[in-house]
Amino acid sequence: MYVRRLELINFRNFSRQIIKPGNIFNMFVGNNAQGKTNLLEAIYFACTGRSFRTVKEKEVINRGCDYACVKCQLETERRSIDLKTVIYPGKKSINVNGVATRGFPLGWPGVVLFTPDDLRIIKGSPHERRRFFDHEVGPFYPGYDHYLSRYNKIISQRNILLKEIRARKANSELLNAWNDQFCVYGAKILFLRINLLKKFYPHVKELHRQLTGGKEEINLNYLSSLKIEGAITEEAIYHRLSQALPRLRNEEIDRAQTLIGPHRDDFAIMINGADARIYGSRGQVRTIVLTFKISLVRFWYQELGDYPVMLMDDVLFELDEERRRMILKSMGSKVQTFITATNEQDLAQEPVSNKNIYRVAEGKIID
Repeated sequence: MYVRRLELINFRNFSRQIIKPGNIFNMFVGNNAQGKTNLLEAIYFACTGRSFRTVKEKEVINRGCDYACVKCQLETERRSIDLKTVIYPGKKSINVNGVATRGFPLGWPGVVLFTPDDLRIIKGSPHERRRFFDHEVGPFYPGYDHYLSRYNKIISQRNILLKEIRARKANSELLNAWNDQFCVYGAKILFLRINLLKKFYPHVKELHRQLTGGKEEINLNYLSSLKIEGAITEEAIYHRLSQALPRLRNEEIDRAQTLIGPHRDDFAIMINGADARIYGSRGQVRTIVLTFKISLVRFWYQELGDYPVMLMDDVLFELDEERRRMILKSMGSKVQTFITATNEQDLAQEPVSNKNIYRVAEGKIID
């Protein structure tokens, strides 16, 4: 998939800007706070319908303006797609080829993004690893986002009820009404996570071995808050959840929390048998995250028969030269990539063709 044309109107510090990117490497160069990341955010917004920098979407509207607009023309091997997103304070509209839509405009994210914040996937809390999996691997299964949303709402309502029961404002029998729905959606999310991990992991293992010259072996393991050994079907997981809830009822009421389920699970990331969260060096952590991101690109092609757009915000040139070149080579010549940097010389010596360099200053692309 390729971005053929991008137009920004009142988006962040851009009043109006039109870009017609190249097919392979597009580099946004400039000093800090000039608008480089804003351009990546606009591409991400067009393809996903949301920002990767804020949940307060009114923040993307240029100061003093009533709205912001991003128009994007995409091209795949099978079709052309016109995306238009208009953001107003408190609301937004998304159109695909002139038809209003909700959720992912394309039906899937369409982009793979790597920013410095992604390093928290390895070193951060279990929430960071769940969020990566739910938002970047989960969409490979149609409906995953819907199931996860339903599950999170159930957890929220169930926890409110647990708090009311603890305060003696509600009868504990009311839990039964939520328990079945919790087990239905909890089993579905857990089953899908395990099976998606089985499909995703081979890409990660092979690529990481290549990027480290065979010196490091990576392993990914799912750490469930529920004993699921032998529970290989969604029905079996449902049964395990329904069996566990009665045993935990008193403790859950005392703590006013749902103590098992996908919202409490984690992923163990091991390098040569050692926990990367504890023992991984800065270089190893950066390489693992890049492995995940590029593996997503390959996974997209395997599952959808098309490549997503790759966005890299101020991360590529933190790597040593050898590893950087291996990563650029691994993306090949079919992945349209957008990179930000403060110095165009960073890419000058890299073995890539079709380089487009855009100099960004004060919310404008300058010649």
